This record gives sequence, C-alpha cells and structure tokens, in this order.
Amino acid sequence: MDKKGDKMTKLSMNKFINMTVSDMNRRSVMEPNFDKYPLGKGQNENKVTFQEFEDGEQSMNCPICGFECTHITGVEVFARGEDAADHVHTAVDMEEMSTKVENVKGHGRNPSGRRDGLILSGHCETGCKFEIEIAQHKGNTFFKSTKTGEKKFD
Repeated sequence: MDKKGDKMTKLSMNKFINMTVSDMNRRSVMEPNFDKYPLGKGQNENKVTFQEFEDGEQSMNCPICGFECTHITGVEVFARGEDAADHVHTAVDMEEMSTKVENVKGHGRNPSGRRDGLILSGHCETGCKFEIEIAQHKGNTFFKSTKTGEKKFD
C-alpha cells in the first residue's frame, strides 16, 4: 500500500507491455526500440540476480549462468531528454582503457526509446560474456540481459 492507503497493483512485465502497447495503438504511436521487450514470446531466461551477504552488501551473479564471480568491463551511458531526436552516447571500455563521447542522431543503441539508458558489459569467471541494458518506461525501470559471447581465458 502507498502512503494514502491505496492498494497498489503489481504487474507482470507482459501485462504491463500489453497495457502500454494497447495505449500506444489507441494513440497510433510506437516507441522506438519497444520491440526489444518480450511480448507474449515467453520469458527472458537471462536474469539479473544477486547474492546477499550478512553485512547487507550484495554481489551480482552472472545473468547467463548464475555464477557469482562477475567483472564489469564496459559502461555505456545514453543521456537523452524525453523524446529528444538526438542524445549523447558515452562509452567507457575498461579492457581497452578508452572513453568515447559522441552526439548521436536518432535512437542508436539506447535501450530506452524515449529517455536515458545504460548498458553494462561484462563477463563471469566461467566465460559468459553479457550485456545488461537498463531502461526506463512510464515510471518503471527495466533490466534486460543478453549473452554476447564467450570469454577466452589465457
């Protein structure tokens, strides 16, 4: 319940997307990149999970295999005013020790169709390479993780 005592409804991601798509269809508007989120296509098996320690700290598990030893190797930040045509894309590659900032026309790799977004790149110690996209849509923050390959260890 919220502070006013109103009951709040928890929505599954599919139910939320169905409601949002229905609303957008009524207005004949489709948000860019909205098709990245599954709509009745089953669930994404790659989940972002955490293990919790006694002192209250948490450690992120690999979203692909669940192993607890992960390494973040890159961060991409997309700074975009709501519905702006252009955005600033900042990419930090920790393996190459490089940073790139560019103005991007259109949507680019931004995981959010209308606002700011983030992409974390990394790998776990069993070799899974992954990206975790973080996007906001209508007051909700969505996480989507994708396997991007296998890390080769020397």
